[in-house]
Amino acid sequence: MKMNTPPVSPDPVMEGENEDIDIGDIEEVIELDDNTDLNEAADRLIGPSEDEQIGDSEEAESNTDMAALIFSKHKGSVFTCCISPTGSIAASGGEDDLAYVWDIISGNIIFTCTGHKDSVTQVCFSHDGTLLATGDYGGYIQVWKLATSTKIWEFEIGDLGWMTWHHGSHVLLAGTEEGEIWMWLVPQGNTRTFPSFGTASQCGTFMQDGKRGASGYEDGSVRVFDLKSGQVLQQWGGETTQAGSVVSLATHKDNTLVIAGSIDGSARLLNTNNGKVVGCLNCVVEDSTEGENEEGQDHTVEAVTFCPFIPNIAVTSTLAGFVTFWDISSQVSRHVLAQGCGSSQLAWHPSEPILFSAGLDGVSRSYDARSGEPLAKYSGHSQSVLALDIARDGSVLLSSSDDGTVRVFKLT
Repeated sequence: MKMNTPPVSPDPVMEGENEDIDIGDIEEVIELDDNTDLNEAADRLIGPSEDEQIGDSEEAESNTDMAALIFSKHKGSVFTCCISPTGSIAASGGEDDLAYVWDIISGNIIFTCTGHKDSVTQVCFSHDGTLLATGDYGGYIQVWKLATSTKIWEFEIGDLGWMTWHHGSHVLLAGTEEGEIWMWLVPQGNTRTFPSFGTASQCGTFMQDGKRGASGYEDGSVRVFDLKSGQVLQQWGGETTQAGSVVSLATHKDNTLVIAGSIDGSARLLNTNNGKVVGCLNCVVEDSTEGENEEGQDHTVEAVTFCPFIPNIAVTSTLAGFVTFWDISSQVSRHVLAQGCGSSQLAWHPSEPILFSAGLDGVSRSYDARSGEPLAKYSGHSQSVLALDIARDGSVLLSSSDDGTVRVFKLT
């Protein structure tokens, strides 16, 4: 990644960006199902609680390439990848300042997203699969229409930290290293900005209600803000409860809980309604082979998530190589798995309580959320897996790597 790119001053490049977003347009699109019985799902899927256990270190991975297809058009690391909701199209972005849209079955390029000035670190499809957003490290964002393979919108901000689509409308949200958060209605271009608090916005997402957003910051703080008014609704400071920079964030289906992972080896559970810190999870695991923590080991909580099928389970993964399943109510670990390498990302199967982990050893792994049992490994990459995605029908796993390739694995 080109880390020497100077920050770019906010500079709208399309007409209409200075208008406020009519949040009513978003609310009309989003009708979330409030009838989901999470307790019923938990009773059906969760088994008896087990004592904490630490899995044995994994054996050395074989050189077997399990990929059904290898996409190798990128030059250099491939930082990001995703699968369209249709399941037939993939997108990837890399160090070569390019993003590709390609057929996930044949590997043929559908079109190339040119014009980026720096490493493409973000690609994501809109909820309906009609639009693709691509963003580079320098903060140049483009949106492409899949039906015509053409660019329909662009914008330039400061160095890009993260970017995500609204889960029910064509509203795009992004955070910058300068700490500003931007929101756009695409392709109309209506723009709203949320001010910087003097520290980088390193991760962020929409809340499940679609009316609020959340962001984690370099100073260890987390904020939840109203998308319509821009008002900060809840704020948790960094120094009093979590000194380390927040690098990972996830929201619960109940629209109340947020989990924030930090570089200091902790993850906070936060109540967005009353502003309370529900608990602080200690994700630093003592190395059972050494009897003490290895000197200089990186315990950064690189990825966090809530299980969408068993609402009382949260998962954290650290760069030290441990994946931990937590009981939210008791804040006690149910399963601690020694993966043998750090994880760059966690993702869930769309219809099963199965967790996928992107390994920095080049192997992706799956685990049963109920038992903590390792299920499968997906090998083939020669360097770290940097991103992964699962098709909505659960048939395919996509992973991108430092080795310059994107691999497609068939799931059974």
